[in-house]
Amino acid sequence: MSQINNKSELSYVEIEKKIVSVQNDQAKLWNLINLYINKSKKEKNSEALLYAYRFASNYSIYPTNLKYADSALIVGKKSQSKKLLTDAYLNRGNIFMYEEKYNKALDEILTANKYATELGDDYIIHKTMYFIAQNKIYLGLYKEANEELKYCIEYFKKNLNHDILGKDYQLYYLYSLMSFIDSNTKIGKQKQNKILLKEAFNFINKNNNLEIYRPYFISSEGTDLYYSKNYKKAIIKLSEAIRLYNDQWPHITEIYYLGMSNWKLEKRGVAIKYLEEIDKEYNKTKKLDPQFRSAYELLIRYNDSIGNKDKQLEYINKLMALDRNYEKNYKYLFSKINKEYDTHK
Repeated sequence: MSQINNKSELSYVEIEKKIVSVQNDQAKLWNLINLYINKSKKEKNSEALLYAYRFASNYSIYPTNLKYADSALIVGKKSQSKKLLTDAYLNRGNIFMYEEKYNKALDEILTANKYATELGDDYIIHKTMYFIAQNKIYLGLYKEANEELKYCIEYFKKNLNHDILGKDYQLYYLYSLMSFIDSNTKIGKQKQNKILLKEAFNFINKNNNLEIYRPYFISSEGTDLYYSKNYKKAIIKLSEAIRLYNDQWPHITEIYYLGMSNWKLEKRGVAIKYLEEIDKEYNKTKKLDPQFRSAYELLIRYNDSIGNKDKQLEYINKLMALDRNYEKNYKYLFSKINKEYDTHK
């Protein structure tokens, strides 16, 4: 611990790399983030302070994450630098997205995209492109998202060797690759994914600080196998991913596809245990990605088959609430992306 506290001689870029490599160790992670914040304040470096708050917002939970995102925005406004302000808006959009406040998120992301276009800032343009692709995935527009992500991968891959403060090319290369693989799966391009998964694992093998991302790509293999109807192998890969995860996030995707794979193999009892975990997480957070809505459809069917009318009604009400929320978000997001991003592009 004291070893980290005595590392104020590290450069900002070195601190950022260390943060990424220890993100599964909360004590070390927050020692480094606080070191980054304090060093930036001491040296009166607005740019570094904004990036330090960006890290803090990305590794905290609600409502602390939004407070840090607001702090980054305040720094951006005070700096009178349009570049920093752009980054702060994009970061707050990212945090809003994670909290499933989709309308607010898109407003911030499109503001960042507009400023970045005016500045000719290719890095922020491609980061906003990545987040707009995430909105398109939420809307079920997988082909359109796939096109955006292709550009993101090309750009971040081309700049992988650049160590520039606040520019996380490596992470967004992996995020874009992960999301591109997922959208390929959804539009039936699993064959392409074999090459892409190999590329991802090779990249992680060469960069020890990114080892934490290996299970995400193992999970992608599992999802691919599910869509290829190879349910037994899907279960093996998804279970391996869950075993290897060593971070603070709930991994709903794996739980969902483990439930769905067992259902397809007619192991109803096992499947329902997994799908009930989805419901428990929703009860806790009141957040659920619409791609997992079929979990409720199966819970409704199962409870109908065993005559549990109370549970069946509970799940029907939850599914209706999810659908109402999605319909409201869909109208706003689709119209805004179409008018302020796609048409302009």
